[in-house]
Amino acid sequence: MRIRIDLRQLECFVAVAEEGTFRAAAERLHMSQPPLSRQIKQLESELGVTLLNRDSAGAELTTAGSALLKGARKTLLQAAEAIEIARRHSKGTPRQLRVGYTKVFDPEVFPSLEPAFKKAVPDGSLVFVAAISVELIRRLKRGALDVALIGLPSATGELVVEPLHKEPLVAVIPARHPLARHRVLSIAQLYDQPLFWPQRRTNPGFFDHYEEVFAKLGHAPSRRLTEPADHHLLLAEVASGRGIGFIPKSMTKVRRAGATFRPLKEREFWIGFGLAYRNAQHASELDALLRIARHHTALLPPGME
Repeated sequence: MRIRIDLRQLECFVAVAEEGTFRAAAERLHMSQPPLSRQIKQLESELGVTLLNRDSAGAELTTAGSALLKGARKTLLQAAEAIEIARRHSKGTPRQLRVGYTKVFDPEVFPSLEPAFKKAVPDGSLVFVAAISVELIRRLKRGALDVALIGLPSATGELVVEPLHKEPLVAVIPARHPLARHRVLSIAQLYDQPLFWPQRRTNPGFFDHYEEVFAKLGHAPSRRLTEPADHHLLLAEVASGRGIGFIPKSMTKVRRAGATFRPLKEREFWIGFGLAYRNAQHASELDALLRIARHHTALLPPGME
């Protein structure tokens, strides 16, 4: 019997499997839930198996679904790479590189790459996409980006990652908070304070890494607040007295009345960035961008290395 499966069905299945709910998967794919459900049902019907168990809490992979997931991811990646190779060999096609970047860091930490890239690849161009690191990683894996500047630590799976920079996290606290009397803070002083902290779904790798750090230190935060997506909003929330947060040291030049910064005693608290891409066999355009990125990083002030 001949099985007919299209890439869209696999893309929908992978999205639901990774997000855990049809709602989140639909948002990720920029579609409504009914057509997403139909794609999954058509895939299950074609295969003759149940891939997902649905309930009010979301969707959970069955044994068959778990078996399919790895192969589905590989198929989508191979298709994206084949399409990219075809485009690259098409005569008259501009040498375009799709670059994702996270806005976690001060833009001055990583200056614009475009002028240097145009000098190295005169007929090339860069197309930039801004998103949170976890979304950039997803786009890389499905072939929607060629390379991305992501925050570290992150869960990147089979992607190649070149760490470029590492710097301390510092505490940002209300200026009138009693802890503002201290020049340096320890995690032990913060564990019972309301702390703005990212949710796991926004960056599982970062979240899991620091859960291990908190466990090692024996001072896991007991009062966590959802961290705003933007550093300016975080500073505003801290200045209002709602809680305490952490930001990269490079962002301390962004001042806000009512908020002040303090270094942390523990060196385990850091954040970095690196370039992530799919594999070691890539276009000359990407090689040129990697060389430029390494050069710019070498000029940065010392971090924590």
